[in-house]
Amino acid sequence: MTQPDNFAGHNIHLETERLKLRPFKDADFDTAVPFYRDPEFLTAMEGEPPDEPITSDYLKLAAMVMIKDGFLFAIVEKVSGRTIGEVCLQWMNLERAKIEGEKVMRLPIGIWDKTLWGKGYGKEVVRRLMAHAFEKLGIDRFCPVDVRADNARSKALWQSLGFTVSREVDDGETLDFEITRAAYEKMVQGTP
Repeated sequence: MTQPDNFAGHNIHLETERLKLRPFKDADFDTAVPFYRDPEFLTAMEGEPPDEPITSDYLKLAAMVMIKDGFLFAIVEKVSGRTIGEVCLQWMNLERAKIEGEKVMRLPIGIWDKTLWGKGYGKEVVRRLMAHAFEKLGIDRFCPVDVRADNARSKALWQSLGFTVSREVDDGETLDFEITRAAYEKMVQGTP
C-alpha cells in the first residue's frame, strides 16, 4: 500500500551502508528547490538553466516524465535522516540508446548538497541500483546518458564502476555510458 504523499507511485525501499533509497514524496520537491536554484548544481544536473524559475511545481513536471518510465527515489542519509538527493531508475526513453530485444535502463542521479559531493554517496547509490536492475529486474544493459563531457566528477563515477563510453553526442560535448549484463557479472565475480 502506498502512502498518500508517495509521489513516486512505487514501494521499493533499498539500502546501502550509509543511505536509504525510498519512494519520492511530494514534500521532497520543496526540499529540492533551494539546491536546484544553486547555479553550480543546476548546471551539473540540467546543463542549461531553464527559462522559468525553479519551483516545486516545475520540478514535479520533470519528475512526472521520469516516473512514467521508472522508479523515482529520494536519497536519505541514515545518520542525519536528511533527504540529500534524488535518483531515478528509468527504462530507456531515448531512441539512440535503445537496443532491439534488450531491456535497457538509465539512471539520472543528483546529490543536492554540494558539501556531500566527493564522499562516495553517488557511487553507493549507483552500485545498489545496478544490483537491483540486473538481479531483480533482469535488465540487459545499463546506460547513463547525457553526461556532460566537461563534468569530470560524473565521468569518474561511471568509469569507476566499469561503465564505458558508448557514444559521443553533440560533437563530443555529451557522452553516453553503458555497462552490459556480462560486464556487470564479471565485475561482481571479480574477474577481469
